Parts: sequence; structure tokens; C-alpha cells
Amino acid sequence: LLAGKGENKYYDLFRERIIFPIMDNQGETLGFGGRLLKAGEPRYLNTPETLLFHKGSLLYGLPQALPAIRRKKEALLVEGYLDVLLLHQHGFAHCVAPLGTALTVRHVSLLRGRLEKIILAFDGDTGGEDAALRSLDILEKEGTRVAVALLPTGKDPADILTV
Repeated sequence: LLAGKGENKYYDLFRERIIFPIMDNQGETLGFGGRLLKAGEPRYLNTPETLLFHKGSLLYGLPQALPAIRRKKEALLVEGYLDVLLLHQHGFAHCVAPLGTALTVRHVSLLRGRLEKIILAFDGDTGGEDAALRSLDILEKEGTRVAVALLPTGKDPADILTV
């Protein structure tokens, strides 16, 4: 959780952030994601890429969601850590998130063989719409059935649940 800044100088990489453990599908913690507690940038910060921690190969919440994904034969894909946590609390145990909005072929391969359909529920903003379009392209090429939940402008899944 410390990062180097020159010789013998270190700082807290995740200062002023809520920290989320990021695990592989066996439940081993490989890194962390941090969300800034106040206004500022970057809003989200992940552990730097390493041989073990590669954002494009991990889905947040996957070890916890796998039993429900297998049972329901579908996964609910959202953008953020907090969305995953809140959706799980409200009974949507089949919910996972890529680390950021960029879905990769590797993300899809983590789910392949476990489901029949992926539901995209990205934020109701330009970034979420762009991510959904990119994800649709990848999912179509991978031959995955997909549905898209269109959220109201400016809303994310957590907003919908806490109305």
C-alpha cells in the first residue's frame, strides 16, 4: 500500500480513499482499489499492474458472485465497486464489475461456460453508454447473449436501489 517516490521516500498510495480488496476467482487478494472520499482526481485508483495484478484479467466481486452466476446462468455487469456491494446487499448476488469500465475478452473468458447471458447495467452517463457499446462489441464477437439495462441520465445502479 506504499509507493516509492525517490530514494527512501514512500507515501500512502491510497490516502483519503476507501479501499476495496481485489481478488482472483479463487478468492486470493491480488491488489486493491481505492475510491477518493472527497472531490478530486483520480476518483478511482488501483494497485499498479504487476505479473499477478492485471486489471483486464480480474472482475471485482467474482469469487463472491460465482455461486449465484452458476445458479442463475447469468451475470450482472456494473461499473463500480460500490455498485457491486450495494447490489449484493439487495439480493443481486450475480453482480460483478470490471476494474474501470473497459470490459476485455479475458473478463468474458472468466465467465464463459458458467452462464447463458450477461446483463450490462453501466452508469447513465456518456462514459457508461460508451462502455456499454464497447462491451456489446466484445460480447457479440465472443458469442455471448447480452441484455442492456438503460439507466436514467446521471444515475448508477446504486442510485436506483437507494431511491
